[in-house]
Amino acid sequence: MNGEPHYGTSNNGQTYFGWGDPIPKRKRAKGPHLFYGVLVGTPTSDLLAHRGQAYCREYRLPRAWLTPAQQMHISLISLGDGRDKDAIDAACCIGSLIQAKPFDVCFDRLSAFGGGALVLRSSDHSPALQDFWRKLSAFVDDSPLKSFVTNSLEPHVTLLRDRASLPKIPERLVEPVGWTVRGFALIHSHEGKYKLPGTWQLDGQDDALAVM
Repeated sequence: MNGEPHYGTSNNGQTYFGWGDPIPKRKRAKGPHLFYGVLVGTPTSDLLAHRGQAYCREYRLPRAWLTPAQQMHISLISLGDGRDKDAIDAACCIGSLIQAKPFDVCFDRLSAFGGGALVLRSSDHSPALQDFWRKLSAFVDDSPLKSFVTNSLEPHVTLLRDRASLPKIPERLVEPVGWTVRGFALIHSHEGKYKLPGTWQLDGQDDALAVM
């Protein structure tokens, strides 16, 4: 590789990293998307962003789209394209009903997902996160949004995307990244930008613990 490392931001707000001449700004077509997710706070989000940059160098992906630190997240439930205001209102109502205590997560495996995504996964499949997802899913399943409930969750954090160049890499252990989840959000993603119609803190009694 020749030249100096460079960073930049594309027209859609995504960060890129590469070597040599800077990559011209370009749009990445992406439709709107509404979903529940756990946003990663600082300084962990900055650490994850730096990991993404390091893997760009390791796998020589000069045109990879890096997830910006402020958009690092764990997806929970996809709710369609978010164009329906009634759906957003229903999702906000559901979010306000959730009571749970903060919980810990840890991601320690690097893996390539289909569609060119390089992600961090968890060796123990994040049992506390799975419990929270099941609680949230139960509320969604009892609402007009029930058609969006899925049968399982694969906890992960997407570090970068490169549909064209990401190699088929074997999953491997990496230095763990862990933090305490203290909230979740309803996220509307469109053209690389995030809006948050609703955010909620996890500061209530965990139902599972209440019966012990």
